[in-house]
Amino acid sequence: MITILFFCRGVLCYSALMIIRIVEDSINLDELREIAKEYYIDMIKGVADISKEIIAVGGEYHMDANMKILENGSVQSDVWGFNILFDRPKDERIEFTSLINIRPLAGNRSMEVEDEEIRKKMSDIINRKII
Repeated sequence: MITILFFCRGVLCYSALMIIRIVEDSINLDELREIAKEYYIDMIKGVADISKEIIAVGGEYHMDANMKILENGSVQSDVWGFNILFDRPKDERIEFTSLINIRPLAGNRSMEVEDEEIRKKMSDIINRKII
């Protein structure tokens, strides 16, 4: 899916096309690498909905995929950001770091997902979706 975003500063607006994919079933590593070429090449940003057990990948920032997954019916409290680093072994390639993870009212005061249960849910979902 290609998303068109509009950024406005004063009276000037800019549009950007970017590929953001919501993954309800699965995606293979080659497809992820193709999407990643748009911004980072060796990594891709994504978000996981731990309630609906889906992920969204792509975009320049986690917020890009975050907005797309929310438009798809997810609830912000269930959505957490991650990175996939392609050059690492499978059991080390997920980073649980994103600005969208800073949620002091939910007990998460850093960019890193601090709750081990949430991290485990995220890992399980991500590893099932990426084949």
